[in-house]
Formats: sequence, structure tokens, C-alpha cells
Amino acid sequence: MTDQTKATRRDEVLFAFHQECATPTLNQIIDWTQRYPEFADDIRAHAGIMRDWAADEEAEEEEAEEEVVDELMMNRARSRALNAIYNAQAAEQGKIQAAPEATFDQLLSSAGLDTRQIGRAIDVGRDVLSDLFRGRMSPPIGPRLVRALLGQLKATRAQFDHALAYAQSHPSMGHAKASQQPTIIQCSYEESIRRSSMSPERKSYWLEED
Repeated sequence: MTDQTKATRRDEVLFAFHQECATPTLNQIIDWTQRYPEFADDIRAHAGIMRDWAADEEAEEEEAEEEVVDELMMNRARSRALNAIYNAQAAEQGKIQAAPEATFDQLLSSAGLDTRQIGRAIDVGRDVLSDLFRGRMSPPIGPRLVRALLGQLKATRAQFDHALAYAQSHPSMGHAKASQQPTIIQCSYEESIRRSSMSPERKSYWLEED
């Protein structure tokens, strides 16, 4: 048998072995080496390669399964986090909705304060507070004044906003001459601060942005 003929015959045997034994077992290897002893070394070498391929495929499948498991775990963790955020927001919204609605007069009464006392406590003009509490100051209200009032009134922002909305819908009349009908004089927050009797320094303080 020439070398070329032997090589062709070897390739035919290895191809048949490859087709019949996708994952060669020890018995299959022994059987084929006994059937073709002249190609025994080639059969054993080819079987080793086939077993390595099979091992690599299994490893890839395991990695793919692990990636799927990891993705599922990440999705579940993300879902739990979103649920926790939603529940926390819902609980906070529930607290806000549960906060009792009140007018500015009721908030002052609950805090045991009047306009004069709260004006002295935060050093703001009583005329400014009067504009606010009586619905004559148009929103938006300066954030510094809002924070200061929330601290003194022991109120939530939701309660403050409700009191402001009530005051806007039930404004007190401004002063008018006897010959004129009473009128509601609306002003902005800045206008109320600037026309107040406060010092220039305090006006600047209440008009500044944090």
C-alpha cells in the first residue's frame, strides 16, 4: 500500500469513526483500534480531540446557562429594587395625603403663634406675612420664607401648599376709600418684600436665592 493510498484509507476510517462515535467511549476506542490496528494511534488521537471538543461544548453550554441565571437574578433584583422604591414613594404619598388640611390661621393656632410672634421669630415684616396669610401674595413664594415658616408652624409642605391655595381662593379685601368699592390688591412675592417696612439688608436676605 503506497503512502498516498494509506493516507486516503486512514482519512476514510477516521471520518467513519467520527460519524459513528460523536463522543467516543473507551469501549468504542478499543473496538476501532482492534478493527484497524494500523491506524490505532490515529484513532486514539482523533478520539482525544473529539472528547476535548465535547468538553468545550459542555462548558460553553454551562456558561450560557450561568449567563441566563445571572440575567434572571439581575432582573429579579432590579424588580425588587423598583418595587421597594415604588412602595416607599407610595408610603410617603400616603403620609402627605394623610396630613390634615388647614388654613394659615389654623396652622398658626396649632403652633400657638400669631403673626406678630412669627414675624419676630424669623425677622420678617408683618406686612409681608399679612400679604401671604390673607391671600394677597401671588405664588411662587420665596423658598427661604417657606422653609422658615414650615419650621415655625411645624407644618409639612403639603399643608403649607393647601393653606396657600385656600388663602388665594379666599383673599381678604385691601383698604379702600369710602367712595370706592373694596378691592383685592394682589402682589408678587418680590413686590411684597420690596414695599415692606423691613431694612434693606433683610429685604435682600429674603430676596436672595440659596
